[in-house]
Amino acid sequence: MSYKKICLLTGSILSLSLSLSATSAFANDHKNSLNQIDEITVVGSVQNIDDIAGAVSFIGQEELKKQNYSDIHRVLRNVPGVNVQEEDGYGLRPNIGLRGSGAERSGKVVIMEDGVLMAPAPYASPSAYYFPVTGRMNAVEVTKGPATTKYGPNTTAGAINFFSTPIPTEEAAAHANILVSDLGHNKVHAWAGGRKSLGAFDAGFLVETYQDHADGFKTVPNGNTGFDIEDYVAKFGLYSNNGDHSLELKLETKDEVSDETYLGLLQEDFDVDPYQRYAASQIDQMNNDHQTYQATHRISLGENWGLTTIAYRTEFARNWYKLHDGVTEDNVDLLKGLVDSVAGEELRVRANNRTYYSKGIQTALSGSVKMKDITHNLVASARFHKDSVDRFQHQDGYQMQNRNLVRTMAAAPGTQANRLSYADAIALYVEDRIEWDKLSVTLGGRLETIDTDQTRWNGADRIDADISSERDNSYSEFLPSIAAIYDIDESLAVFGGVHKGFAAPSVSSREGTDPERSIVYEAGVRYGADSGVKLEVIGYFNDYSNMLGDCTNFSPCSTGDVGDSNNGGDVNVKGLEVTASHEFATDGSLSFPVGLTYAYTDAKFKNDFSSDYEAWGDVLSGDELPYVPEHQLTLNLGVTGNNWGVNSLLNTVSKTRSIAGQGDIADDETIDGRTLVDANAYYQLSDSIRLTVKAENLFDEIYRAARRPSGIRPGKPREIFAGISLDF
Repeated sequence: MSYKKICLLTGSILSLSLSLSATSAFANDHKNSLNQIDEITVVGSVQNIDDIAGAVSFIGQEELKKQNYSDIHRVLRNVPGVNVQEEDGYGLRPNIGLRGSGAERSGKVVIMEDGVLMAPAPYASPSAYYFPVTGRMNAVEVTKGPATTKYGPNTTAGAINFFSTPIPTEEAAAHANILVSDLGHNKVHAWAGGRKSLGAFDAGFLVETYQDHADGFKTVPNGNTGFDIEDYVAKFGLYSNNGDHSLELKLETKDEVSDETYLGLLQEDFDVDPYQRYAASQIDQMNNDHQTYQATHRISLGENWGLTTIAYRTEFARNWYKLHDGVTEDNVDLLKGLVDSVAGEELRVRANNRTYYSKGIQTALSGSVKMKDITHNLVASARFHKDSVDRFQHQDGYQMQNRNLVRTMAAAPGTQANRLSYADAIALYVEDRIEWDKLSVTLGGRLETIDTDQTRWNGADRIDADISSERDNSYSEFLPSIAAIYDIDESLAVFGGVHKGFAAPSVSSREGTDPERSIVYEAGVRYGADSGVKLEVIGYFNDYSNMLGDCTNFSPCSTGDVGDSNNGGDVNVKGLEVTASHEFATDGSLSFPVGLTYAYTDAKFKNDFSSDYEAWGDVLSGDELPYVPEHQLTLNLGVTGNNWGVNSLLNTVSKTRSIAGQGDIADDETIDGRTLVDANAYYQLSDSIRLTVKAENLFDEIYRAARRPSGIRPGKPREIFAGISLDF
């Protein structure tokens, strides 16, 4: 995106806001807005996390504003128990796992925005090739443990719920944040909105955009390595003056073009230049677009009761045109362009073309009943959901000539993969949170009923071509949970719980593939003193009776087809999570906020088996799961004055393995341990203007971030930003 377009876009939004009210102030009261956004318990909660009997982390607006991140991997460093696998350095397609669940395309984690499932097809194909734009979010909530049961469809790992920018509660308000970096990375986030009385109702609106452009930090002969993202949101709301009724409509659309590849490097080339790419990836490009349509209605049914209903539809289309051949010692000279292709020697470039939709309606009735000294907080909720994924792919042939790819064979669309998949699901959830004196006990139960079917064709059409296979699967699972929290005194509480974990196999799964099932135990202690000291320590144990590994292009199988699920059998994951924070104040105007997050994870197979899933391979009992570091620690240090602040974040992760195993990690299977430091400083020039400078990877650490899908991938080098934030 050009600087001219950035200036025009920002100016237009600010002008719109200023024309509404020349004296309007920035809308600071977001807590009420968040509660309005997400009262529906089947998909989330913003209940005070200190009162929740489980592991819930909430990253609010002020923290996100201070971090100024657009990469969700970096945002989540302050949440214990999160495992990430970097891929492109920018977080374009995040790989997030919770408590050793497996991070591939965040397929085991429930991803939501404003309570709506955001994976392109969360039941038929949960791999999140689309991910909400982190840079425009107002808050992020991460849930693990028994509270996960209320989300679904997967409950083995946890859930991440993003809260988008709420419609302002004031007559008019606007915001713009502009950042530019030394690596040609420009980001603009801007919105304007307000509310106006219409008699018995107030009307509100919000228009918002997030623009993200990067030149890329890698180099490739005769090609590009950057990306462009354009994201737009429009909201409209009606709110009764007495607070009994509200209706919000939301439309979101996002377009991305990114010159990204699956092709990594061999070790000897990484050692010479970790930020190079081989010539054979010069035309690799992802094109995708996404839309969300959402209507949220709320009605008060008396003093203690309310009904919230959300209707939604999301659409996602993607075509990742990329080299399908991996890198080996035998073909590396050809991939580098050091030699030309010989007659009949072709490189395969596949058009991974897919379209998705997801739609449904979900509703929740909630209220409370008091019986003498006991209060029952009740929820009954349901989700009716349908989604689909349509693969219509082809594969072209290219030859390397003078370090350029020249197409020699063009295939017809649908000739590489022609398949259509559907999923229908009904989820029911009930909960009773019983409060008695200092004790609170939460009883929950979720019923997931899932039906999937898939049809594959041999040819390039769906009329004359033969059907090669049809697969139908049905699953019905009841998922109970119980959790309790006891307040020892006003500062100290203990809590614990247990719930059943579940994840259905993918729609492509072959006969004999079992669902992922586990029993998850959790216990902890939480301390919060009037002095501002906060401490939380949680231990957990996830006892898998069967863990699943899904074959994807990102994490392939040696013989299994893309989409197949593999049984991993017994797996034990145990861990410890610690968070602590305090803000030290002086007699003067300075304060020193300090925060610490630590996670220990021990994730091991408990049985012997052979798997097509390449990240597992031939497994022996005691083998450690890949891409699950044993130790992770994040330290936040800051100093804040009256109108300025400096903050630093140190994140260290122990080395881990790329393939299941035990004992010393072979160098060609090692994912580097690394310590990264980010730092930022701001100066509040006035009530509405803030200046910012920040550095990511301040000390320019070079490290191997991943070894899949094909070769070594580097972490992002040092990047320095300067920016300005405007609030009206």
